[in-house]
Amino acid sequence: MKKFTKRILLLLTVLAVAFSGVWVAKPSKVSAASSDGKIIVVSLGDSYASGEGIEPFFCQDKDAAEKVQDEDWLAHRSQKAWSALLTVNGNKMVKDDNWFFAAASGAETKDLYEGQEKKYDYEGEKGSKKLAPQLDIFDKVEKKYGKNAVDVVTVSIGGNDIGFTDVMTSAIMSQATIDTKLAQIAELYEKTAKKNIKKAYQDIAKKAGDQAAIIVVGYPRLLCEDGFSVNAGFITIQVSAETTKKVNESVDEVNANLASLVDECRAEGLNIYYVPVIEEFAGHEAYSKDAYISEVITTRQAEDLSGGPASGYSLHPNETGAKTYAKAVQKVLDTVIKASSNNNDDKKDSTAPVVTLKAKKGKITVKWTKVEGATKYQVVKYVDGKEVVVKKSTKKTSYTVKGEKKGTECTFAVKAYVNKKWTKVTDSDKATIKAK
Repeated sequence: MKKFTKRILLLLTVLAVAFSGVWVAKPSKVSAASSDGKIIVVSLGDSYASGEGIEPFFCQDKDAAEKVQDEDWLAHRSQKAWSALLTVNGNKMVKDDNWFFAAASGAETKDLYEGQEKKYDYEGEKGSKKLAPQLDIFDKVEKKYGKNAVDVVTVSIGGNDIGFTDVMTSAIMSQATIDTKLAQIAELYEKTAKKNIKKAYQDIAKKAGDQAAIIVVGYPRLLCEDGFSVNAGFITIQVSAETTKKVNESVDEVNANLASLVDECRAEGLNIYYVPVIEEFAGHEAYSKDAYISEVITTRQAEDLSGGPASGYSLHPNETGAKTYAKAVQKVLDTVIKASSNNNDDKKDSTAPVVTLKAKKGKITVKWTKVEGATKYQVVKYVDGKEVVVKKSTKKTSYTVKGEKKGTECTFAVKAYVNKKWTKVTDSDKATIKAK
């Protein structure tokens, strides 16, 4: 029985590592002359950004002795990670050319500064190697293209900082303690994680330069709302729908906290955006019929760094999940790149506001960026493809639309009044969300 208990506890460590956030920094103005007009993207963060569980990983075709010394493989940076699927002006990015990838499985905010220790026991090679601090990637970009060459930073970080390991352990091993654990991570967020995550945003902005944009990506709910069972050896553990609901609601709270931090940073002058993914993954959590997140895998996979009762691939987005993430981020990426390009085009006297949406209980809050020279804004909604004005004129940069039916897909855009005319709306200026 002790062996089985140990097996389950080790498995839970994998579950905890599975909860990794995705942060993405906004694109900078497209003005880095030394990069020959290329838009330079940097991707930071933890396992959800690195693409843990989605083979092939970069450099996995090397032999074992080389792999355990290769940071790309140790970090499990996938060639099919959502950040690798992003495009710039319709073109796929090229690693170490216009895309620099530093995310690493299991990373916390401290690993942005200190680097991350990776232990391995792989095909006769056993030991550990410390990854470079993720923020060092900006030095690599500067060496190649010069100072302030970065246009966009994507980053997912924070899930591991708040101690979500304990929540997952309670959900499976001791469901009666789940309320206590949820209260503890809420307290941990307020005491330390909140400060550390916000500082991470600020320090990324400093390293990237004022010209860079930051896009922060939220977490999906991890678990099927109907509950599920985990097979661990000869033991089957049943996780109730009630427990699953509590865990998923805690993810909602994490996302709300991250969105709030982004709002704070934006108010303080950072060019930063938040991308939610809850709606995109709704109904596709682990153990659902059409899951975008993998279940717990109890056998070692070929590329796992070390052995154990469960694979490190467990409870991470699968290929479809990565594509879903990429689609959500791509919308914001296209918009900020376009806005940045417009700012540098002397032939254009204005740019469309960048719109973000938040849904809550029949209400949708529309927020947008200020446009230089704008004297007022207009909020429009698209119904059956036709434009409907919902707020004719406002000098504010947010507006709440009420009475939206739950599950309805709503699309909005905002026009700015500059030089006595309204800016035009293109598809990339629109934002869509499902009402709750």
